[in-house]
Amino acid sequence: MKLVTAVVVASALSGASAFGVAPAPAHVRTTTSLPARIAESEMTPEQLEIAQLADRWAEIRLYSDEEAQEKLSGEELEAYTRYHTKIKEDIEKMKTIAEMMVKSVEIPQVAKKSKTQKKKDAWARKQALEAAKAAAAAN
Repeated sequence: MKLVTAVVVASALSGASAFGVAPAPAHVRTTTSLPARIAESEMTPEQLEIAQLADRWAEIRLYSDEEAQEKLSGEELEAYTRYHTKIKEDIEKMKTIAEMMVKSVEIPQVAKKSKTQKKKDAWARKQALEAAKAAAAAN
């Protein structure tokens, strides 16, 4: 009995260890900061100019239409109006798409016919059939 128990336990342990456990990674990966900027002291003049334009645009694009008319002029105003007209067009387009999707999802249900309506429809079909037969016989 003891020998059988020992064999069963040994086979269970050897079977479980045959699959093994994946070792833990030696080092933990860190995520990169892609949107982070290079320090201004390390930037080239072109990169510095682009960073300044990006900062300026970050301020400009949040203006309301009235603020933009007051505070901006020239190329900045043109860029602002171009950007916001495109955004407004895209929003309208997405609204129409959303309305179409709602229409396709919410299919209108036709009211079930009542018993009397079914009888009226059958009577109308019968009358139409008789009229067609009478017209065919007259010809």
